[in-house]
Amino acid sequence: MTNQKLTILIVVVVVVVVGTLLYRDWPQSVVEDSALTVPEKASSEPKRSTQVKAILTECNKRRGAKTTMKGHITNVGNVDLHYVTVKLLWLNSAGLLVEAKETYVLNNEILPPGESRPFIDFSQKVSAVRCNVETIDWW
Repeated sequence: MTNQKLTILIVVVVVVVVGTLLYRDWPQSVVEDSALTVPEKASSEPKRSTQVKAILTECNKRRGAKTTMKGHITNVGNVDLHYVTVKLLWLNSAGLLVEAKETYVLNNEILPPGESRPFIDFSQKVSAVRCNVETIDWW
């Protein structure tokens, strides 16, 4: 194959590739876009939302004694909650995990939207001086 034929072949291949890319990215007409959209159903009911927030209100360490954690959960969704599990985290002074517990704050009870429920727990670990809480599961 001569250099001239090779050059023409390369140019043809480049033009075909660029043309294909431009064709695929070419914007569709407005009429086609509107034909593809599906109208949303009008619903008078708000979307069902189950959300809970856990807040730590107090963490006290007594010298030579246990560390106490107090807090509450709040139903920030729009449906009643019946079970809420939280993870209680006990940390040392450097912020490293010393102990972790999972516990039910709400167990087969009803917590309406906007309502709160307190919780309290303690750790016997001597090095536990800081506390934290995370929500794990709820429904």
